Amino acid sequence: MARVLFACRMDAEPRAVLAEKNANAFEAVILADLPESEVAAAWSTADVLVTTGFGREIPADLAARAPRLRMVQTLVAGVDHLPYRSFPRALVVCGNAGAYNVSVGEHALALLLAAAKDIPHRTREIASGVFDQAAPSKALAETTVLILGMGGIGVTVAGMCKAFRMHVVGVGRSGQVVPPADEAGSMADLPALLRRADYVVIALPLTAQTKGLVDRRFLAAMKDDAVLVNVARGKIVVEDDLFEHLKAHPGFRAGIDVWWVYPSGTKGQPFHHPFHELPNVVMTPHNANAIPGQRRWAMEAALDNVRRFLRGEAPLHVVDVTEYGTVAEPR
Repeated sequence: MARVLFACRMDAEPRAVLAEKNANAFEAVILADLPESEVAAAWSTADVLVTTGFGREIPADLAARAPRLRMVQTLVAGVDHLPYRSFPRALVVCGNAGAYNVSVGEHALALLLAAAKDIPHRTREIASGVFDQAAPSKALAETTVLILGMGGIGVTVAGMCKAFRMHVVGVGRSGQVVPPADEAGSMADLPALLRRADYVVIALPLTAQTKGLVDRRFLAAMKDDAVLVNVARGKIVVEDDLFEHLKAHPGFRAGIDVWWVYPSGTKGQPFHHPFHELPNVVMTPHNANAIPGQRRWAMEAALDNVRRFLRGEAPLHVVDVTEYGTVAEPR
């Protein structure tokens, strides 16, 4: 029987999912439950590794420590942080993007609405004694939203935008229309598409091709009063360029959940420039996934994919490792 090693945190909720999903499909080994004397044997006999990929969950000498390993299944959606250089070439690596469609999609729309309606700014005004009923905000209906990345999260955001009667343009690898988008484009079409967009939502993976995509030229092509929402990865956006653009274009707004640097704990700021001093930014601490049920959904999706792989079926969300070799680094 295949052995699946769980190097991630396994508290009551993921353990309950494991008990429900296993059904003798594999032998589950929870690394945290083992005495130190049994850890080496657990690695050496593992066929599949389930991990977030963060911290010390994946050892630097993975290839030597786990010679039988055939698959790495992450619990998280983004896979740019994985230590690909330590992976054997034949290893199958799978992300877990589909498990986060709802939580990240909802968060993207929340940022879009908050930025469009200037909700944080209006809140601060009222708190300071200003009650300006004539303060303008942006409409959603009959506007155009450009969604970069038409994977599960992008498609989910597209559906939500359609409910607000927005015209949805999806940009994906194929350049073909992915429902419910109204039209499609490719990366080569961005200069023309950006000029039309009232809203831009970034839902792309961070790869060698997308790192630094949103730079000075990208931002200059957008409308002066457009809204940019990023729920993907911070390094897709050039921090210096976005900060300068927001300062120079007070009508431009940004909604940000993902950052360039991450504090080591719950204190600190996730940027090099004082974004918190700008009135046209809505910020959240990369917590789109922090909703009830998300950890369960993530484990369920991961285990479903592991079982597919062990049955000899093609797993979902297989990573093209060649796209990530130059961006892999701790978040």
